[in-house]
Amino acid sequence: MISTRTIGTLCAVIFLLGSACSSSDGDVASEAERRGATSTGPTNPAPDATTPIGTFEVEEATTELVDSSRVTKAHGGRPELPNRTLPVHVWYPKLDAGKQVPLIVFSHGSTRLTVHYEATLEVWASAGYIVVGADFPLSKEGTAGGTNYGDVNEQARDVSFLIDRVLDSAGDPDLPWAALVDPEHIGLGGQSLGAITTLLAAADPCCADRRVDAVTEFAGAWSSPAGATTDGAAAPPALLVHGDADPTVPYGAAESLLDDYPGARQLLTLVGSGHDQGFFEGLGAPLDELVARSTVAFYDQHLKDDPEGLQRLETLAAKAGARVATLSELRGES
Repeated sequence: MISTRTIGTLCAVIFLLGSACSSSDGDVASEAERRGATSTGPTNPAPDATTPIGTFEVEEATTELVDSSRVTKAHGGRPELPNRTLPVHVWYPKLDAGKQVPLIVFSHGSTRLTVHYEATLEVWASAGYIVVGADFPLSKEGTAGGTNYGDVNEQARDVSFLIDRVLDSAGDPDLPWAALVDPEHIGLGGQSLGAITTLLAAADPCCADRRVDAVTEFAGAWSSPAGATTDGAAAPPALLVHGDADPTVPYGAAESLLDDYPGARQLLTLVGSGHDQGFFEGLGAPLDELVARSTVAFYDQHLKDDPEGLQRLETLAAKAGARVATLSELRGES
C-alpha cells in the first residue's frame, strides 16, 4: 500500500512501469462502430443528450501547445529547456455549429504516445465527447534516457494547462474543435503513469484541478496525506479499472485506492488480466469493448447527467460475468 505522495515514494511504486502492450484478437463490433462512424443514433442530438457509441462521425486534429511558464527538466543527457512543449492529439465528434459536448483529457502511460490509445479514445468521441491528449515531454515514447517518473507532478500540471488552453481557444480559427467544448463538464482519463497523472490532477494537494467532474483511470495508483484534496472538498467521482494479475502496478494498489480515494468511486476488476489488457483496442476485442462501454456509461452518468449510467455500468459487468470482470459496490456516494 502506498502511504505518501512524495516523488520518492511515487518512484518506488511505479519504477517498474513498462512499455509492453498486449493485444487481443476477435471482432465484436462493426467497423462503423469501431471507427466512430454514424450509426442508428441521431446525427445531431441536443448538446446534453446521452448518445450511444457510434452516434457521431469522429474527426481528428493535431496541434502543438507550449507552456512558457514552466521548464522541462534536464534528463537523459539533455539540458533543461525553458518551456514545456506538448504535441497534442484530438478526437472530436462532427457537430452542428453552436453545439457543445464534454471534454475528456487523457494521459498516456510511460514510453507511450496518446495515439496508441486511438481505438478506445475514438469510441469515447463517437459517443459525444471531445478527447484531448498530450505527449508528455519526459515520459513519451522516445524520451532520451527513458521516462523521468519524477516529472509526474508536472504532467498533472500539464493536464490543467491543456484544460486552460482548450477553454481559452474557443474562438481560435486554428483550433475549431475547441469551440465545441462544454466548459462546465470536464473529465479525465489515463493509463499506468498516465493514470497516476490523472489522479494527481483530480484529487492530490499538489495539483488538483477543481474544474474536473469525473475521472477514469486504468492500472494506476495514488495516495495523498489524509486522503484530502487541496481545499478539503470531495474529489470528483472515479471509475478505477485494474487487472488482478497486473505485474507492474499490483492489484493491491487498486484496492488501496478504492479504500482511500476521497470521492465516490467504484473498481472494475479485470479478472486474470495484466497491466495493458483492455485499454487499447476500443471495440476491437471483448475485454477492451467492456472497458470502452463501461467508461462511456460512467462518463455519461457524471458528465451528461444520465440517470441510467450507473445501471448500464452494472449491467455491463454482470453480463461479462465473474470470470471476466467484477464491479465493486459504489463507495463514497453523497
